[in-house]
Amino acid sequence: MAKQLIFCLETNKRANTDYIYIKETIDFLYRENSQTKISPIYMGTKTKYRSKDILKQIDQKTRMFIHGKTKVIYFIDTDAFEKNVEHANAFHDIQRFCEENDYELVWFCHDVEEVFLGRKIPDDLKVREASTYREKGEVKKICLKKLSGKTVQKNTSNLLCVLDKYLERK
Repeated sequence: MAKQLIFCLETNKRANTDYIYIKETIDFLYRENSQTKISPIYMGTKTKYRSKDILKQIDQKTRMFIHGKTKVIYFIDTDAFEKNVEHANAFHDIQRFCEENDYELVWFCHDVEEVFLGRKIPDDLKVREASTYREKGEVKKICLKKLSGKTVQKNTSNLLCVLDKYLERK
């Protein structure tokens, strides 16, 4: 049966940084499947996770996909949740929102670059670093254990735990 995965991403469409890392991982680890459609939604910032515009886009993409089921997956950086109360509260609010709406949540601790590159990247270098990651095929070097986290810990993500539910590994 056909399925649509709606990816709600923190990045904006022009930068597209988060999606580069995620798509490289999908292409490297999972089988191509013409029955699965991935539909990205670029939030620009995680603070817009429940904005009218984002919810409208989710609704439109869901209604337009009439040949199967749709699953919404949010991809969110935890930021400095363990040190910053505002970051912790924001992350917990997003977790609760996803649970209440039967959405999946993929987290990156502390951010997507820290998980995939092992270090923080200044905002003005994020696009270049993501492009270099793709061009050099760095995904082949990624430690799958870092992408299979069960608990939120530095340099880890639950990316594969969530994607394994909807995609088939090679």
